[in-house]
Amino acid sequence: MILVLGATGTVGRGVVAGLAAAGRPVRALTRDAARAARSGLPPGVELAEGDLGRPQTLCAAFDGVDAVFALSTGPDAARQDAAVAQEAGRRRVRRLVRLSSVAADAPAVGSYGSAQADAELAFARTGAEWTMLRAAGFMSNVLQWRASIAAEGRAYQTYGGIPRAVVDPADIAAAAVACLTSDGHGGRVYRLTGPQALTAPGQLARIAALLGRPLEYVEAPREAAARAMAEGGLPPEFAAGLLDALADPDPRRGGTPLPTVHRLTGRPAGTFDAWLLRHRDAFGPRTGRAG
Repeated sequence: MILVLGATGTVGRGVVAGLAAAGRPVRALTRDAARAARSGLPPGVELAEGDLGRPQTLCAAFDGVDAVFALSTGPDAARQDAAVAQEAGRRRVRRLVRLSSVAADAPAVGSYGSAQADAELAFARTGAEWTMLRAAGFMSNVLQWRASIAAEGRAYQTYGGIPRAVVDPADIAAAAVACLTSDGHGGRVYRLTGPQALTAPGQLARIAALLGRPLEYVEAPREAAARAMAEGGLPPEFAAGLLDALADPDPRRGGTPLPTVHRLTGRPAGTFDAWLLRHRDAFGPRTGRAG
């Protein structure tokens, strides 16, 4: 049995689908099993109700599990990762694949990168055959621009001039499935990127072309971004850690396209344009030609 954490999220849903398509028994951890059952998960997927924020609820989810796909997000991620690693070690889980970040590359960047690196170490100490997937920025992160695009025809970003080889979440999921279902990945750290490094203005230009109308890029000062994150409920320390990771211009941290997705999955990493075509409806209707 393979347990998938974050099973209804951006990456986890793809991991569940990929494992089910491969005929592997899958258990999806969710906070609300009834809601997850209505969300379109593949038939035959077993649902386990639990909350990473409440470690005592994880016990039943780990019953009979021999492999785990793990990810945690948000300010409580470090505590959640520690709880998952402890349970995995206690249950002697055979294989662990964890979604991490290029911010964990040594030397780790700021508090966010350090937390990712610490979580990797906790999983490595479980005794399981572990694999770390250090992903560059997600292509889906541009969805945060939808409201300002619709209301103002603008997108706001901090450190948007740094090129990043953003990766399709579907490719991350496919890489995770490969590592969960095949041998030879134990003790490996894989850096996952897309096939092309793009700045935020470059990404926005492609969205403008898709929508057929001009869009304006606005570089947001760090202070404004930190304030917006705080207003959105993020603790200041956590927001600062995220911004420190965004500020790092080192192309080795997701700025250089790598062939890892192709090597793991047998197919080239998807392009940003291909991702946009699949998600064009999320940005509103086309209005004509951009110009």
